[in-house]
Amino acid sequence: MRDLDAILGELTPRLAPLEADRLECRRLSVIYLAVLLIPLAIGVLGAIAVKEDTKIYFIIGSVVWFAIGFVLYAVKAGQAKSRYLVAYKEAVVPRLLALIDPGLRHESGAGLSEAAFLGTELFTTDPDRYSSEDLIEGNVGKTFLQLAEVDAEERRTSTDSKGNTRTTYVTIFKGLLVIADFHKHFQGRTFVFPDTAENLFGNFGRFFQKLGGRSETSLIRLEDPEFEKAFAVYSTDEIEARYILSTSMMRRLLRLRERFGDGLRVAFKESCVALAVPGRGSFLEPRLGVAAADPEQIRGLLVELDHVLALVEELDLNTRIWTKE
Repeated sequence: MRDLDAILGELTPRLAPLEADRLECRRLSVIYLAVLLIPLAIGVLGAIAVKEDTKIYFIIGSVVWFAIGFVLYAVKAGQAKSRYLVAYKEAVVPRLLALIDPGLRHESGAGLSEAAFLGTELFTTDPDRYSSEDLIEGNVGKTFLQLAEVDAEERRTSTDSKGNTRTTYVTIFKGLLVIADFHKHFQGRTFVFPDTAENLFGNFGRFFQKLGGRSETSLIRLEDPEFEKAFAVYSTDEIEARYILSTSMMRRLLRLRERFGDGLRVAFKESCVALAVPGRGSFLEPRLGVAAADPEQIRGLLVELDHVLALVEELDLNTRIWTKE
């Protein structure tokens, strides 16, 4: 099904120059980690060994150096790693995508816009900090899709009893956002969310379910007990929602939940299906501890791409049972 051996033979000479970059990344990481940790260790040991009245100087010095060393490590080693990752992805990912479908393209520095993220209505909180990368778009068979890694965070500020303000960022969503053509223009909006309320509180959780919808939607009860246990469905059009969520579609969504985890969220609106797939690590990222031309790493990236893009087949999106208006 995949002519991967030919691709490996083609990529090996192209990845050889990147091996020097990978080794330089590792060298810089070790150097700046040592610059960070060795003086810090000396400061801590000094604070333990000296008299009580001079401990404070070692503690302050250790804290200041940790801040400086951490910035140096993050900037110097981080920049080198970022350059290597981008160069590696640009060399490898387009060739792997061509094996899956020649209609696909990858752009490591691009992503899905914040407007696209908000437009899915899969999450109710507007992010205060948003980033997206590794955009993949194009056709898988007859179906056009876009997907990218997304990191959306909410800023929260709290004040303690002394009036000190503390700001933290809480993850709204981190993972892959997939938006694919459903080849039907929906009259309403239908959302399939994890059924955390009923799982946690049993029948009493149905009260909280009713609070979890989107504007103008109602909670829809379906006849499949397994699906009802896993998901809560909200829609502006109950008839259309039942038509979309046929027995076969519910089975497909349950299988996707098994593969991607119980945080899977799905929206059917306008003429698209959008899926938020919770992340379990960085997407398409090579490991610094593995040689650039390592064939198993390249195979692993192909499996990762196949794992995600198989959504089109698993949701049967290439079968045109409807026509757009």
